[in-house]
Amino acid sequence: MGDSVGDLLVLVIDLHPVWWADHSLTGVVQSSLVLCNAHLLQNPLNKLCVYGYMNTGVYKLYPTEEDMVAGESTAGKYEGFDVVNTTILMRLKDIMLECHDPEEHRQLDGSLLSGALIQALCHCNVVSKNLAIGNALNSRILVLKGSPDSRSQYMAIMNSIFAAQKNKVAIDSCVLGEDSTFLQQASEITGGTYVRVEDHGKLAQYLLGVFLMGVEFRKSFNTPPASKVDFRAACQCHSKMTDLGFVCSVCMSVYCGFRPICMTCNAHFKLPTALLKGKKVTGKRKLENGKS
Repeated sequence: MGDSVGDLLVLVIDLHPVWWADHSLTGVVQSSLVLCNAHLLQNPLNKLCVYGYMNTGVYKLYPTEEDMVAGESTAGKYEGFDVVNTTILMRLKDIMLECHDPEEHRQLDGSLLSGALIQALCHCNVVSKNLAIGNALNSRILVLKGSPDSRSQYMAIMNSIFAAQKNKVAIDSCVLGEDSTFLQQASEITGGTYVRVEDHGKLAQYLLGVFLMGVEFRKSFNTPPASKVDFRAACQCHSKMTDLGFVCSVCMSVYCGFRPICMTCNAHFKLPTALLKGKKVTGKRKLENGKS
């Protein structure tokens, strides 16, 4: 077993302006900064990365190319905390100014959660590849989500979940709005924790009490019980949750009804035997009725 080089926490924050128009983004950001500082304080070898996402793109908040930004004042504060806080707040300010009430932001549906998960996994992979031989890094992703799920991203999100499972990266979920089926499945499959916070004023308490500790230590603490997970899949044709449907044997796309050509990979399929027999029986009955 290799030497531990700390833990990597990748924080992914939902920044959709339509959803946050009715909620306090400032309080959530402040609670998130408390978690970031506490994570770095636990171990000097711990690493941090922060992403923000909305319906028009995914943005890296920390570290940036200019991550050595000096704060206005470091008196009475650890310099590393001041760099993290200042960099994240400056990046958020720039992003919000760039997307001030444009036409493309007025729809609530469509936040790019799949893109944020993919970039977070890529960052975990890059950091792990740069480690010295024999060293081990515990990586996990924490998603702070407010806007509702986008069914059109089902395939991309599920691919990200299975990639995280294969690379042993846990996905923790802290949902601030309605329950997220995608994140419930993500936390269940990857071994993370799913929590829905109704009172945003207690967000810092949940972040520090549940998500600050690593996954391996949570078994020793009384964490919130796991909620019932909805494992239904969203069909590719109508983006609706499906109990029973057809699955493409090539790309695993799910359809609520039979399709001779897969919409995702263009694979061709023959009509099911049961349907063929049904058509023959129907034709025979029509013929008998014609004779009679």
